[in-house]
Amino acid sequence: MNIKEILEKLSNAYGASGYESGAAEEVTSLLKNKIDDVIRDKMGSVIGVVRAKNPRGKMMIATHLDELALVVKGIDGRFIRVSWIGGWDRRVLIGQEVVVMGRKRLMGVVGSIPPHYTRGKKEDVPSWEELFVDVGLDEKELKKLVSIGDPVYMARRFTPLSGDYASGKALDNRASCAMLVSLLLQAKEEGINWDLYGVFTVQEEETGLGAFTSTYSINPDIGFAVDVTQGTSFGVGEDLAFPLGKGPVIATGPNIHPRIFETLKKIAEDKEIPYQIEPVPGLTGTDAAIIQIVREGIPTGLVSIPLRYMHTPVETVNLKDIDRTMRLLLYFLKEFEGIRMEVESGT
Repeated sequence: MNIKEILEKLSNAYGASGYESGAAEEVTSLLKNKIDDVIRDKMGSVIGVVRAKNPRGKMMIATHLDELALVVKGIDGRFIRVSWIGGWDRRVLIGQEVVVMGRKRLMGVVGSIPPHYTRGKKEDVPSWEELFVDVGLDEKELKKLVSIGDPVYMARRFTPLSGDYASGKALDNRASCAMLVSLLLQAKEEGINWDLYGVFTVQEEETGLGAFTSTYSINPDIGFAVDVTQGTSFGVGEDLAFPLGKGPVIATGPNIHPRIFETLKKIAEDKEIPYQIEPVPGLTGTDAAIIQIVREGIPTGLVSIPLRYMHTPVETVNLKDIDRTMRLLLYFLKEFEGIRMEVESGT
């Protein structure tokens, strides 16, 4: 199965922060009986394991499984009132088709007060109080099928675009999850020099829970987060974001161990893998910020995949960037010799 096929399955799966079961089941089905072990931990993260014959240690590579969603916060007559999970931009919600995960799946639409009745208002973007979901049921039937706390997802299907591009919901961070599924399968086939723990973490968008608990449990010698980063688009230039199709983005800064950064860069150059560099002066805002400080501290790296239109239902990636990220980390698993515990001279 190629990267595009894996990404399509994962993008179309449902799994908001705190409700990741659907996406977790899809990951498990893609890996089960194909690698050394697949574990679902107590918090819901999925851990895929590939063991080396003579391991140099344990390496953990984390990609977050959860996605943005809406959540039912009340029923007002025949309409569902919603709030958000993970930071939706309200500008993109009006007119979206949605799936309400009640006692059964219900198709619906996000409605709002028509513009004919809002002319002259200062705010062009409706407030959460002015947005609602309509599934076409009256209040009595609605309350039989929908409860407060039920998740609501964009009814958006994965769409291949021209060239090597693809669009869909939840590509933050299912693009990285597709990369990790591919990496685990390839590592099992080719062999590696580190025991690999590929972790599909829960709740990155809200609490960081999965990164905390899985890192503590695995206690890796080396940790990685793989996430998406802002991609260039109309109105967003290279001074603010990273071009798609020019390879993975390697982070450097206080959240990143310098030896890991330098090794990734050298491998990319030696193997002629296009790459980009992102200097991050503080915490990265990814699972890497958590992995680094678990137990006595974990030497950590961060590699990101450029993505357009982040936190919208039409997130867009270049498939070559996903494949290049996979190959960069596969070479790292084969070639990285480790980090000495003593402080090196001059560092």
